[in-house]
Amino acid sequence: MTLAEIANNTVVKVVSVRDPELEPALLAKLSALGFIPGANVQVVRRAPLGRSLQLKLKGGNLCLTSSLAQNIEVETRK
Repeated sequence: MTLAEIANNTVVKVVSVRDPELEPALLAKLSALGFIPGANVQVVRRAPLGRSLQLKLKGGNLCLTSSLAQNIEVETRK
């Protein structure tokens, strides 16, 4: 499943950033933000119309567009 599919207030673990067509600079930025395999991410809430997600990652909050979140493969935390 992807990060874009996760319900509010759910914590998941990043498995991979799966779109090989993403620009290298964007992949590097996602990695620098903490979207690396094994990282825990919480979906805090969605913006109206679902166009972006507010996330909690590494103790901080950030927003990510839903289209970009579709490229981040996650699994439920065990």
